[in-house]
Amino acid sequence: MPLNYDAIDALTRKKYIPKLVDEFFKSTPLLVKLREKSQGYNGGPKIVQPLIYGELAHGKSYTFYDTLQYDQNVPISAAEFEPKNLVQPFIISRDEERRNSGSDTQVISLIESKMEIAKKSLTKMFATQLYSDGTGNSGKDLTGLKITVSDAGIYGGIDRSTYTWWRSRVDHNNGTPRSLSLDMMLKMLINISEGADRPNLIVCSQKCWAVYHNLLVDEVTLTSEPAKEMANYGFQTLEFMGIPVVADPYAPDATNNASMYFLNLTYLSLRHDSGTNFTSTPFRQADDMLARKKEILWSGNLTCSNCKRQGVIKDIDTSDWA
Repeated sequence: MPLNYDAIDALTRKKYIPKLVDEFFKSTPLLVKLREKSQGYNGGPKIVQPLIYGELAHGKSYTFYDTLQYDQNVPISAAEFEPKNLVQPFIISRDEERRNSGSDTQVISLIESKMEIAKKSLTKMFATQLYSDGTGNSGKDLTGLKITVSDAGIYGGIDRSTYTWWRSRVDHNNGTPRSLSLDMMLKMLINISEGADRPNLIVCSQKCWAVYHNLLVDEVTLTSEPAKEMANYGFQTLEFMGIPVVADPYAPDATNNASMYFLNLTYLSLRHDSGTNFTSTPFRQADDMLARKKEILWSGNLTCSNCKRQGVIKDIDTSDWA
C-alpha cells in the first residue's frame, strides 16, 4: 500500500514541526535566549530596527515659570537589515517509500528519523550562521555576531567609520593568540556596562570555555538564576560577575584562537517573517530524483538596536586544548 502523503503532511505540520521547533530552540545557549527575543514582522524588502543610543539634552531642574527648551533631535533612528532565507529539505525516496509502506508503525518510524535528521541539519546551519558576518554564500547567510559585535564596517546600513556610537567594544591582539585573563574580562564588562544595563550572556567555544574554567581557583558554584537556567538546559555553564558563561558548540574557534562574546540580549532580536517562520511546504514529486520532497522554510535575520552594549574578546589562546 503506497504512503498517504496527505496524511503524512498533516501529521508533520501538526505534530512534528512544532516538536522540531521546540527542540531547535533548546539546542544551543544562544538560541535559547534569542527565542525569548524573537519578533515577527509582516514581510517586506527590509527589516526596520529602531535604535537606542545617546541621551536627550536639556533635561534639568526647574521652578515655577522657568523657560524650558526641549531637544527635538530624539536619539532614536533605525537600522535596516536584509531578510535572509533558510531552507531545510525533507526527502523520502522511492525506495524508502516502498520499504516503509507496510504498516503505520513503519511510516511513523520513517517520519521521525527524517525529522531528526532535518532538525540536526537545520540547527547546525542556523546556529553556525548566527556567528557569521552575513557574507557567506554570496551574502545570503544570516547577518550574525561577527559583524554585529564589531567596531568596523557597515552594519544595518550604518557606517561605523562615521557613526562611532554604532561600534561595539572589541579587544583583540591583531590575530595573535594571547592568554585570557580575569582582568581582561572585567575590563570588557566595565566598558560596555552602564549600571544595571550590562551583558547578560557570555558565549564562547568549548575550548575557550575550558580556558576560562582553568582561571577559576575556587570551587565552581552557580549562584545566579540565569546561570542555573542555562545549566538546567544541559549546557556547560560557569559564571562571571553573576553572568552565565556558556559553551556553544557552534561558536567559532580557529586553530588555537577563539573569541568570547559579551552580549546584552536586551538589544538583540531574532526577527522573523510571520509568514515564513518554520513554515513547511506540501509534499510533491522531486524534479531530479525518484523521491517526494517538502521543505521547512524560515525567513528573517538577527538584528541589534544598541551595538555599544555588546563586546567581544578576540585572539584567545586555546592551544592547551587542541
